[in-house]
Amino acid sequence: MKNLILILTIATASITFLSFTTGTGYEMPSDKVGLPAYDVPDDVQEIIDNSCYGCHNTDSKSTKGKMKLNFDKLSDLKQSKQIGKLMKISKVVKNGKMPTKKFVEKYPDKKLTDDETTLLVTWADNMAVELSGE
Repeated sequence: MKNLILILTIATASITFLSFTTGTGYEMPSDKVGLPAYDVPDDVQEIIDNSCYGCHNTDSKSTKGKMKLNFDKLSDLKQSKQIGKLMKISKVVKNGKMPTKKFVEKYPDKKLTDDETTLLVTWADNMAVELSGE
Protein backbone atom coordinates (compact mmCIF):
# COMPACT_ATOMS: atom_id res chain seq x y z
CA MET A 1 0.00 0.00 0.00
CA LYS A 2 2.86 2.36 0.85
CA ASN A 3 4.46 1.62 -2.51
CA LEU A 4 1.23 2.47 -4.35
CA ILE A 5 0.90 5.80 -2.53
CA LEU A 6 4.56 6.57 -3.20
CA ILE A 7 4.18 5.75 -6.92
CA LEU A 8 1.02 7.89 -7.22
CA THR A 9 2.71 10.79 -5.42
CA ILE A 10 5.76 10.62 -7.69
CA ALA A 11 3.57 10.37 -10.80
CA THR A 12 1.45 13.36 -9.74
CA ALA A 13 4.54 15.42 -8.93
CA SER A 14 6.12 14.50 -12.28
CA ILE A 15 3.02 15.43 -14.25
CA THR A 16 2.72 18.71 -12.38
CA PHE A 17 6.39 19.52 -12.93
CA LEU A 18 6.20 18.68 -16.63
CA SER A 19 3.12 20.81 -17.15
CA PHE A 20 4.98 23.86 -15.82
CA THR A 21 8.15 23.24 -17.82
CA THR A 22 6.75 22.33 -21.24
CA GLY A 23 5.26 25.71 -22.12
CA THR A 24 2.48 27.98 -21.11
CA GLY A 25 -0.35 25.70 -22.16
CA TYR A 26 -1.93 28.77 -23.75
CA GLU A 27 -2.68 28.84 -27.43
CA MET A 28 -3.67 31.90 -29.39
CA PRO A 29 -7.39 31.67 -30.21
CA SER A 30 -7.83 30.62 -33.81
CA ASP A 31 -9.80 33.75 -34.68
CA LYS A 32 -6.85 35.96 -33.59
CA VAL A 33 -4.15 34.18 -35.59
CA GLY A 34 -3.03 36.04 -38.68
CA LEU A 35 -5.36 39.00 -38.19
CA PRO A 36 -4.29 42.32 -39.59
CA ALA A 37 -2.97 44.66 -36.94
CA TYR A 38 -5.70 46.70 -35.37
CA ASP A 39 -4.81 50.10 -36.79
CA VAL A 40 -6.09 53.52 -35.78
CA PRO A 41 -4.46 56.31 -37.79
CA ASP A 42 -3.51 59.44 -35.87
CA ASP A 43 -6.23 61.60 -37.44
CA VAL A 44 -8.92 59.07 -36.51
CA GLN A 45 -7.45 58.63 -33.03
CA GLU A 46 -7.65 62.39 -32.55
CA ILE A 47 -11.39 62.32 -33.39
CA ILE A 48 -11.97 59.36 -31.06
CA ASP A 49 -10.03 61.07 -28.26
CA ASN A 50 -11.96 64.31 -28.66
CA SER A 51 -15.52 63.11 -29.26
CA CYS A 52 -15.83 59.45 -28.26
CA TYR A 53 -13.31 58.31 -25.69
CA GLY A 54 -14.74 60.34 -22.80
CA CYS A 55 -17.73 57.99 -22.56
CA HIS A 56 -16.35 54.87 -24.22
CA ASN A 57 -13.39 53.84 -22.06
CA THR A 58 -12.73 51.61 -19.07
CA ASP A 59 -12.69 54.46 -16.54
CA SER A 60 -15.75 56.26 -17.89
CA LYS A 61 -18.52 57.28 -15.49
CA SER A 62 -20.97 56.46 -18.28
CA THR A 63 -21.74 52.82 -17.55
CA LYS A 64 -24.01 52.58 -20.58
CA GLY A 65 -21.38 54.13 -22.86
CA LYS A 66 -18.56 51.83 -21.82
CA MET A 67 -20.82 48.76 -21.94
CA LYS A 68 -21.90 49.48 -25.50
CA LEU A 69 -18.36 50.26 -26.69
CA ASN A 70 -15.09 50.33 -24.81
CA PHE A 71 -12.20 51.51 -26.96
CA ASP A 72 -9.73 50.21 -24.35
CA LYS A 73 -10.95 46.66 -24.93
CA LEU A 74 -11.93 46.76 -28.59
CA SER A 75 -8.72 45.14 -29.80
CA ASP A 76 -9.12 42.33 -27.23
CA LEU A 77 -12.46 41.19 -28.65
CA LYS A 78 -12.86 38.22 -30.97
CA GLN A 79 -12.62 39.09 -34.63
CA SER A 80 -16.36 38.78 -35.21
CA LYS A 81 -17.11 41.08 -32.25
CA GLN A 82 -14.57 43.65 -33.47
CA ILE A 83 -16.21 43.67 -36.88
CA GLY A 84 -19.63 44.09 -35.29
CA LYS A 85 -18.46 46.98 -33.11
CA LEU A 86 -16.80 48.71 -36.07
CA MET A 87 -19.96 48.34 -38.14
CA LYS A 88 -21.99 49.77 -35.25
CA ILE A 89 -19.58 52.72 -34.95
CA SER A 90 -20.05 53.41 -38.64
CA LYS A 91 -23.84 53.17 -38.43
CA VAL A 92 -24.40 55.39 -35.37
CA VAL A 93 -21.90 58.03 -36.49
CA LYS A 94 -23.29 58.07 -40.04
CA ASN A 95 -26.84 58.44 -38.67
CA GLY A 96 -25.79 61.30 -36.38
CA LYS A 97 -26.61 59.38 -33.19
CA MET A 98 -23.10 59.70 -31.77
CA PRO A 99 -22.04 61.74 -30.04
CA THR A 100 -25.52 62.03 -28.53
CA LYS A 101 -27.45 65.29 -28.80
CA LYS A 102 -27.51 65.62 -25.00
CA PHE A 103 -23.71 65.25 -24.88
CA VAL A 104 -23.19 67.78 -27.68
CA GLU A 105 -25.52 70.27 -25.97
CA LYS A 106 -23.34 70.06 -22.87
CA TYR A 107 -20.04 69.97 -24.81
CA PRO A 108 -20.54 71.69 -28.18
CA ASP A 109 -16.84 71.39 -29.04
CA LYS A 110 -17.24 67.59 -29.17
CA LYS A 111 -19.68 67.72 -32.11
CA LEU A 112 -18.30 65.98 -35.18
CA THR A 113 -17.80 68.03 -38.31
CA ASP A 114 -18.88 66.55 -41.64
CA ASP A 115 -15.24 65.80 -42.46
CA GLU A 116 -14.69 64.09 -39.09
CA THR A 117 -17.87 62.05 -39.56
CA THR A 118 -16.73 60.95 -43.01
CA LEU A 119 -13.24 60.08 -41.76
CA LEU A 120 -14.50 58.09 -38.77
CA VAL A 121 -17.14 56.21 -40.81
CA THR A 122 -14.66 55.43 -43.59
CA TRP A 123 -12.09 54.16 -41.08
CA ALA A 124 -14.64 51.95 -39.28
CA ASP A 125 -15.96 50.53 -42.56
CA ASN A 126 -12.48 49.87 -43.92
CA MET A 127 -11.28 48.22 -40.68
CA ALA A 128 -14.36 45.98 -40.62
CA VAL A 129 -13.68 44.91 -44.21
CA GLU A 130 -9.97 44.38 -43.50
CA LEU A 131 -10.70 42.26 -40.42
CA SER A 132 -13.28 40.19 -42.28
CA GLY A 133 -10.73 39.46 -45.02
CA GLU A 134 -12.96 40.61 -47.86
